[in-house]
Formats: sequence, C-alpha cells, structure tokens
Amino acid sequence: MATNHALPPLQQVILNIYKEIKVILDRHHLRYFAIGGTCIGAVRHQGFIPWDDDLDIGLPDADYDRFLKIAEQELPPHLGVVDCTEQRGVSALSAKVFDKNTTFIEAIYRDNPDACTGVFVDIFKLSGCPDDERERARFFKRLRMLCRLNEKRRLRFSQLERTRSKLLWLAVLPMKALPYCFWSDRIKKLTDAHPYDAREQVIFSWDSHFERLMMARAAVYGDGVDLPFEDTEVRCASDYDTFLTVSFGDYMTLPPENERRAKHSDNSIIDLSRP
Repeated sequence: MATNHALPPLQQVILNIYKEIKVILDRHHLRYFAIGGTCIGAVRHQGFIPWDDDLDIGLPDADYDRFLKIAEQELPPHLGVVDCTEQRGVSALSAKVFDKNTTFIEAIYRDNPDACTGVFVDIFKLSGCPDDERERARFFKRLRMLCRLNEKRRLRFSQLERTRSKLLWLAVLPMKALPYCFWSDRIKKLTDAHPYDAREQVIFSWDSHFERLMMARAAVYGDGVDLPFEDTEVRCASDYDTFLTVSFGDYMTLPPENERRAKHSDNSIIDLSRP
C-alpha cells in the first residue's frame, strides 16, 4: 500500500466514507471500478490527486442497483445514501454516499436545500450500449436528447450558465408540467435495455451533459485490479492504461499548475464538523 501521510481534512473524510463503502462492496462481492480522477490518482499518485476533492467509483448496472438497496441497511448510522434522480433541482444520473455529520453545499446548489448533502463519494452506474455502429449512433442521439430534456426539467433558469441552455430551457418551459422524473425514467429505460453484461461496449455518465459520457470495451474493465490508494486499496479497470489513455490522453503528465484546481469545493460551503 501507499506510504501513509497526512491528508487534507476534506480528503480524509472522503477516504473514510470510501472505506465504509468498500466494506459493503467486498462483503457482497459487488463489482466496482475507480473512474475519472480517482483512477488517475491510484495509478499516478497511489492515492488522491493532491488537489482533488472527490472520489468516484462506477458499478455495473446490476451491482449498482443492488448496492443502493443494501447500503440503506448496512452503512453505519453517520452515513447516508441518496439517488440523485430523486433530488429536486439535481440533473445528475448517479448516487452519493455522504457523511451526515458534515456540510458540503456546492456553489450551483446554494439556493437549493433539497440538493444539499454532506461530504460525499460519487457512485455511478455502468451500462451497455448497442454493439452495432448504426444502432449505437441512434442510441447516443436519443440519449443526448433525453439528457438535455432531463436537465431542463430539473434545473432552474438561474442554475444554467450557457446561453444555449437557457434558450432551450425557455423553449421546453411547458414541459415543466410533466412528472419530475419523467425524463430520467426514460433514460433509465433506455440504458436498462442494454445491460452491462450483455454488451461489448459500456458507458457511464455523471451528469446530463452528453459530452461527459465515456465509452470503453467491457474487456478493458475485466475483473479489475486492486491498486494502492492512500492506506487502503481501490479497484481499477484491468487494463487501466487503455481506459485512462482513451479518456484523458497522457494521464501520467501533470497538468499545468494553473489547471490544478479542485472541481467541487471552489465557492462551496463546507463544514467538516457539523451538518
């Protein structure tokens, strides 16, 4: 394992949450993989990227659904789990395990108390996509449309930054009368039609922006490989080099100093000692 060192307090709380999640994953033999910057951190730093402020794991769809049910029963009392599709004002298609004794309010949710949780670990669902190239193109086209409609149904006008998004929000304003989960339910129906274990290529999404859908061959994930992560381990794709190269390019080279910024904690309200 990696040499132990003093972590920034926020990273330490996140790591503690992950360790409790890992207990459940291992106990029930659920598959999972570190994704995004967490995978880079494991490979390049044997722990967190020094300036990172989150931890992301992805579970194949069947394992994801099982985890959400089990976690409610088996997480320690100070931790909670929330399916983001059930939170008002949140367009993410993922879940969070969070520390109830802390506060972490991201800037975009400052005026939306229903979306607030404590310090968290993100849990994402890995789904399949059509193997046929033409079918896959149609799948992504439909998914792009559903994701955009889901975002505009869920977010308030003031939460949008891009002019194009604001114009689309106004154009679909009459759809605000639809049930809150109307579009997210259709996204789930679309992705559930292509189970992780039945497809050669799989995807994950951590918000409603189609550009942030990542795709890789299921063989790249394989059974996974455990890598050192701070004073514990995290499971990464078996072929993590291909996974990271396709996703990020030259992932072993540090970005310029002016790009080494935290993704979530900038302008956020954080309190590690009280909810």
